[in-house]
Amino acid sequence: ATTAALSDLADTVLNQLCELVESETAARAQADPTAHGPRPTAHYVLLGLGKLGGREISYHSDLDLVLVYEAGSRDAAAAAGPYFTELAQRLIKAASRHGPMGRLYAVDMRLRPTGKSGTLVLPLCEFDRYYAGGGAQVWERQALTRARVVRGDPAFGAQVMAHVRAAVAGAGWTPAAADEVRRMREKLEAGTTARNLKRGAGGLTDVEFLVQLLQLKYGSAHPAVLEPNVWAALDALEAAALLPAAEAAALRAGYSFLRLVEARLRVVTDRPLTELPEAVDDVAKLARRLGFASAEAFQAEHRRVTGDVRRVYTAVTTRERG
Repeated sequence: ATTAALSDLADTVLNQLCELVESETAARAQADPTAHGPRPTAHYVLLGLGKLGGREISYHSDLDLVLVYEAGSRDAAAAAGPYFTELAQRLIKAASRHGPMGRLYAVDMRLRPTGKSGTLVLPLCEFDRYYAGGGAQVWERQALTRARVVRGDPAFGAQVMAHVRAAVAGAGWTPAAADEVRRMREKLEAGTTARNLKRGAGGLTDVEFLVQLLQLKYGSAHPAVLEPNVWAALDALEAAALLPAAEAAALRAGYSFLRLVEARLRVVTDRPLTELPEAVDDVAKLARRLGFASAEAFQAEHRRVTGDVRRVYTAVTTRERG
């Protein structure tokens, strides 16, 4: 409930910021149409990805965004691109500008196709070309499993989401895709420690990658599992008999526990922490905030939870390879 409320707040702030920067961008285009092109009549949508897309952001979460705009051809895309690029740039600047009370949000647009090397905004025709052409990497399809429209014309938003679902589930399934998910997970885990709530063994990324793997594999035949929210996706996978109840329960409990620990760390320190503290006194304080009698009791529970999550992650990713 807390992560949903924080996400709804972010949606509200983003929409208000868009109102402001749209007016600024339109006024600039009218004053100097040669600089960034005239204001296009095409619709656009702002997609939330990551935890924003799943309506489960925490304190100090970045906002992962992608701007997709309407264009039926490459010429139309080229004509509208400069305007929407400036719109996105203004939005990022407005959200991340530091003021007397800090900034609103850090905005990350690197989850767009081709990552930070690609264009800042994306026409729908190019989105289709990229994903239908087989050039999309597995991580890019994983990122789209968490996509949600946070602003835009409803009809165009529904059209974009239909294309998103096709990109997620339309590429077919191979053992190589499962191997790539596991390789990426191992890469993220390398060099970190068990104290890392996100990347450590049995951490949040285990749950997220496992859910995404199942969505990539079964999303075409079972579209109901394409939920951007991890908790909702686990419920849908269990309801579709794609994940046994005991495994779903272990993942649900583990994800909830680790997200709560993350929130307790961040709300007190006012920093985007993902690691448990090293100092014994700090661990004890965190344990008390979580309702544990001692640091040792909390650490024992953390080891149990992450052990359960890792066992399920290993079992599911191994059997679903085929």
